Amino acid sequence: MMTLATYFGRQRQYFFCLVLLIFCGACYGHQTKLSSSALTLDSGEVVGEIELNLDDLQVALSQTFLDTGSSPLTQAIDSHSDAILDYVASKNVMYCGSKPQVPIRVGEFRFEDDHLLVKLSWQCDPSVTPTAYVVSLFHEIDTQSRHVVNISGDQTFVKLLTVKDRKVSFAVEDGNWIDLVIKFIISGIEHIAIGFDHIAFLIVVIVLGRNFWPLFKVVTAFTVAHSITLTLAVLNVVTIPSEVIEPLIALSIVYVAVENFFVQDISRRYWVTFLFGLIHGFGFASVLRDFGLPQNDLVTALASFNIGVEIGQLLIVLSACLFWRLMMSMRFMESASSGVVRQRILSLWISGLVGLLGLGWFVERVFS
Repeated sequence: MMTLATYFGRQRQYFFCLVLLIFCGACYGHQTKLSSSALTLDSGEVVGEIELNLDDLQVALSQTFLDTGSSPLTQAIDSHSDAILDYVASKNVMYCGSKPQVPIRVGEFRFEDDHLLVKLSWQCDPSVTPTAYVVSLFHEIDTQSRHVVNISGDQTFVKLLTVKDRKVSFAVEDGNWIDLVIKFIISGIEHIAIGFDHIAFLIVVIVLGRNFWPLFKVVTAFTVAHSITLTLAVLNVVTIPSEVIEPLIALSIVYVAVENFFVQDISRRYWVTFLFGLIHGFGFASVLRDFGLPQNDLVTALASFNIGVEIGQLLIVLSACLFWRLMMSMRFMESASSGVVRQRILSLWISGLVGLLGLGWFVERVFS
């Protein structure tokens, strides 16, 4: 009879692969935060405020702003102001007609928590109007970098830019309702896809499940809950600092991972996901604030974002169910009785690894 020690010895390569898969996101490289541009169009003049994370800026410029010893942050930024302005101006390019426009440097810096806001403006010749805005901010350090452009004034619309789609065209057709819905649905899906802590939470929530529909109920309870707090936070009805929310999100991962060692049936786990969904909703809200919600289409944008999050979550659930189907078809899972035991062991290994990852995030977020 095969002992657990013998089994783990023979299957150690599988567990090593699991470790690599779970931690690959952490070792992939520098992951940038969502940056944004708020542009106001007024005939041939464009006034912009570019918001970027200070840590991302440090990596891009190979400079240090945040660890300045006794020097104030504003003094550290001022000492690198030329380099910052040159970098931002070269990565955020306005076109008048077919020609790139040299920005008028206002020279105004503003801080919001760990973000720096840089004000620039462009002036087109009287015979031409602004035609396009091209952004390549942080593309050299993160191929998954994203940038939101929020347009107001002569035109009003929002567009999410990526490495593959860097351009905003100033055309009336860009501002239609369907375009807004699609953008925020995609944003919701993307937030799940690159939100490693949310993915980790979903993994430990569903890892003991095998069938799609019971897991659908569990995940949908999470969506309903975070939709409530997301809406309250965006409307500024209830606000909780990210310094509180982010460690709690990490702890939610640890809690569910530990719970997996003591439960067999997760069909009623929806109440757990609902409670933790209330916490995660405040985390989603910080993303939407960076995204720049259009005030005239606030309900549409919120609903679309939540739909996108739900789609992203259900894709993860579907992938997990397919994963277990594939695993059960493998030779070492052929026997029904031994297959269930090994499936349980594998689930607990995954729970333990993800729980350790969540614990690491908690320590990092509390003490960093």
